[in-house]
Amino acid sequence: MTKHRSWTGLVIIFALLLALIIAGPLVALIGQTLLGSHPAELIHRLSTPTILTSLGHSLMLGLGTIIGTTVIATPLAFIMTRTKLAQYMWLHWLLLVPFMTPPYINAMGWIYFFQPHGLLAQVFPSSSLNFKGLFSPFGIILIMSLHLYPFAYLLLRNALAQFNQRWTQAAFVHGVSRIRTLTRITLPILLVPYLAMWVLVFTKTLAEFGTPATFGRTIHFEVLTTTIQKDLSQWPLDFKGGVLAGTILLSLALFAWVAQQLLLKQPKIQMAHNQHPVINHRWTVTLAATLIVGTLLLVAIGIPYVSIIFQSLLKQRSAGLTIGNWTAEHYLALLRFDSPAFKALVNTFGLAIVISIANLIIGTLISVASTTKRLPKSLRKIFHLLGSLPLAIPNVVLALSLMIFFSQLLAFTKLYGTISVLIIADIMLFLPTTVQYMTTALQEFNDNFLNSARIFETSPNRIIFKIIIPVLMPALVNSFAMSFIATSRELVVALLLLPSGMTTISSFIYQAFEQGDASQGMALAVITVMITFIILLISNSLLDKQLKTDH
Repeated sequence: MTKHRSWTGLVIIFALLLALIIAGPLVALIGQTLLGSHPAELIHRLSTPTILTSLGHSLMLGLGTIIGTTVIATPLAFIMTRTKLAQYMWLHWLLLVPFMTPPYINAMGWIYFFQPHGLLAQVFPSSSLNFKGLFSPFGIILIMSLHLYPFAYLLLRNALAQFNQRWTQAAFVHGVSRIRTLTRITLPILLVPYLAMWVLVFTKTLAEFGTPATFGRTIHFEVLTTTIQKDLSQWPLDFKGGVLAGTILLSLALFAWVAQQLLLKQPKIQMAHNQHPVINHRWTVTLAATLIVGTLLLVAIGIPYVSIIFQSLLKQRSAGLTIGNWTAEHYLALLRFDSPAFKALVNTFGLAIVISIANLIIGTLISVASTTKRLPKSLRKIFHLLGSLPLAIPNVVLALSLMIFFSQLLAFTKLYGTISVLIIADIMLFLPTTVQYMTTALQEFNDNFLNSARIFETSPNRIIFKIIIPVLMPALVNSFAMSFIATSRELVVALLLLPSGMTTISSFIYQAFEQGDASQGMALAVITVMITFIILLISNSLLDKQLKTDH
């Protein structure tokens, strides 16, 4: 009994520390807004043109991206479940590539491709095509939609794959028209997946910094995330304005997160499992599907990637695509130990390894605490809340709240201005992904393995290393890989929390873009994307070997 109480006490202390680190900065941010200003001053600042414009642009971008991703993902989900293209799994993975690319790199690729005297104008100098209309709010909505459509596609594809096709077949037998079947059967059943997708896309768009900071600033399209970063890092500094914008953004994000949690609790319609999909084999349908998917891949992948690769190979950007203006020097510079790009690579990989390991340990502990029946139900709910709450916090808001927390409330720790705050921020940001992977794995864990092991094996270490870890290995590998990739591509947290004189891959690319040194930054961007794919390939191969071993 004493041992159980001491173990429960340690778990409670762990929960309190988590609450302090995760919820403490948010409370400090809200307190700074409400207590740091008089009500009249707060109302006045809320009505300033900067805040109102940024808020309006953020809402416009969020709603526009919802429409854009819906238009792209809906036919794509039907194509990849109802046509002959559904049998090509490599095509399914290829459609997810845009999300694997950091959004600010995608935006840079679009700028270099369509800008005046850009790549398209150099390839077709005599063309009368004018793409100035892309450098508008429509353009930034299009770029965000092309980046986030994989989220919507996956949700809708899974819903359609589990859709009980007997309902539509029964409607067909009874002579119900296709339009009536769509409006009375298909859409009502898919309403919850659509709502969940819209909330997720809206939240992701609100929190996005990279695309508005690169493409948005070229068209003077400021949103809340860029306003916060500008108020905190560009002279003249406006700390109160940044805090107020951060509080507004946090409120919107928390509202969307609560709505998402309520949607997840809605009763779900029973879907069919292990059913054979009804594939349309007509050649006209296959041809139309191929044209749609091919056009999407050309726009979403071809344009930014071609632009980035060409920019990384140019000696002089002003000389354009001329003979003799090609070089691999920008890639060779990444191999020189004294080059800033190489230092950025080393810094990023070192941080990514440390953060991924710490994230994996903390996330696993939270998952165990939220699933074990040895703890009270209320305590398990607290761990579940703490493990999922960072998902609702935009990256720039988290960086801002940690700045306030460690520079004011915890100033005695002297951590502010050091690499420790950046590590804490990145661990918090990517904690929900690890918790989700590990919680799912633990819920599917067969307790009979442990019960048998306890009977025939007395060593806890052998049980852990011979049974528990091998069974959980797919989730562990996925969690580590996703955390490593996310850390190496994170931008706004690095810009706000990196110590002076230190750079990472994302901050180096962004600064190169800001300073007009496109080739060096794009070379590092190409390497970053290649590293992302290599890590994903390695993790997938390890998981495949694990599955084959299990079978």
